[in-house]
Amino acid sequence: MNRLIRAELLKVRASRVTWILAALAPVMCVAWAALMVILPGVEGAPPGRRAESVYSMAQQAYVFALLLGVLGMAGENRHRTITWQFLVTPRRERVVGAKLVVHGIVGLLIGALSALVTLGAGLLMLGAAGQQVWSPRAPAILLGSMLAVTLYGTFGVALGALIRNQVAAVAVALMWFMYADYVLISFLPVLGRWLPTGAARALSGMPLQGAELLPVWAGGLLFAGYVAVLVLAARALTLRRDVT
Repeated sequence: MNRLIRAELLKVRASRVTWILAALAPVMCVAWAALMVILPGVEGAPPGRRAESVYSMAQQAYVFALLLGVLGMAGENRHRTITWQFLVTPRRERVVGAKLVVHGIVGLLIGALSALVTLGAGLLMLGAAGQQVWSPRAPAILLGSMLAVTLYGTFGVALGALIRNQVAAVAVALMWFMYADYVLISFLPVLGRWLPTGAARALSGMPLQGAELLPVWAGGLLFAGYVAVLVLAARALTLRRDVT
């Protein structure tokens, strides 16, 4: 298993896509944080609420960890390298497990980098705007964002295992988390807190328009549950499905 993990880490490091997406993640987070600084605040909101909204934008790195996870699994099917992997390591569950571990690590690193950059940029932008720059909840928000991005990385691997076509897997991932959840919430706001996006946002403290979110601990457990179910389904399907 250790050799499989090292091999997966080598593949991830050798891919230019990894470095490009990892570099874009904090840029996206800072852009969203800047938008939170510019937008007018909610009347009567606590003084530190704007700072919390700014720092919660560190979770916007999720899309890059998700895409890397999808590409790390579905890309193997696209280039037919998964066949050679299963020939070298007939224990398919170990191959999938190594990918889950590695992309969880990648997600954690992207989440940590994005959290640090968002924190630094947020302090500067809030200070320049004359806003309160800190909140007692800021450390928990940044940590929750890192955990959410980590889980999105493993979620991407499981999704890529279920949908072997790379283009289709990427399309489903983006449509699901960037559009489908929000469409459902617009029609049925009560569902918002129970959907994957709502659960992940509860973990990081990122508000979701039109929905009241679960407590942090409950959102984290629910999102981890979604990931666990998808991982188990992907493992079961991978063990049975013909790869040729």
